[in-house]
Amino acid sequence: MEFFPDGGFVRLQSRQNRKYIHADGDWEGVSLRPLGRVPSLEAVWRVEHWEEGVIFLLFQNAAYGRYLSFSPYRALPGHRGRRSVQVDRNEPPNNLLNAYLWWWRAERVDPNQEYVRLRYADSHFLLRANGRYLTRNNGVTVDRNRRRRGLTTMMQWTVHLVPATPAPLPLPVPEAPRDQPLQGGRRGLLFRRRTGNRGPGVYQHPARTIRHVRANEEGEFNQDHTLWSAFASYDHSVFNLRTQLGQLQHDWNGNMLGFTLCMRPGSHGRLMPLVTDLTRSLDTMYIVVFRTGSPGDYSANVSAVWQHFFRT
Repeated sequence: MEFFPDGGFVRLQSRQNRKYIHADGDWEGVSLRPLGRVPSLEAVWRVEHWEEGVIFLLFQNAAYGRYLSFSPYRALPGHRGRRSVQVDRNEPPNNLLNAYLWWWRAERVDPNQEYVRLRYADSHFLLRANGRYLTRNNGVTVDRNRRRRGLTTMMQWTVHLVPATPAPLPLPVPEAPRDQPLQGGRRGLLFRRRTGNRGPGVYQHPARTIRHVRANEEGEFNQDHTLWSAFASYDHSVFNLRTQLGQLQHDWNGNMLGFTLCMRPGSHGRLMPLVTDLTRSLDTMYIVVFRTGSPGDYSANVSAVWQHFFRT
């Protein structure tokens, strides 16, 4: 497991086309894209070891918090095998081993080379790239190796460890003030029936539910998310969300950096500091609020990695 240290952060690069696995902004898809001049957190995955006789690997996205997972659904046209997706990590019913869709095993392709293949659990399915001949087919899928001899380079990956520095990542600047309606929208009866909006304007984005809970100084919080408070959010700005949640805290003093937000992707998902703008998905988000710098501030465990993206 020298390529995948427990708790470390990595990028996964295709040997064939040299592109990197990214979590898509819809909070579901997974695709291959170039790293770009400014590397994105969407291409960074936190590694977690899970031991069940052998060590399985879990890959949690640093931008959106969900886990790289196998899907039983067929891949999109032009792609091979089954889809790979981002999912929340919830405990499967009856602890069925084949229901742990986020389990991966790393296998070195050749002792003399630095490439690995990633196998879904104990199956014959391997994580693969697409787009050898048509670059528009950039989805990441899970497929059986169909070659009689050897392993296709589309199923081989280079692992890049992401270095860390002690400075935290600044938040993205919001595009517009929170919940600001757009003026001049249609106000006919048909519009009101479709949207339910009777106010002076229309919101720029549809509503998503934010469920949130405050952690105490030791980092403890109510694990039952059905008892968490909730409100509707109408934009994608993490800057605005941080201010909005800060104002709901009893010890709010006007300093929006006084609180740190961590998202919880499922009942068994590890907390991930929220430092990028929200996804396009309207799925409910579950947020744990910490007082920045408190003994239980979870972000201190992982925030060191973020500044790397502003000096790369």
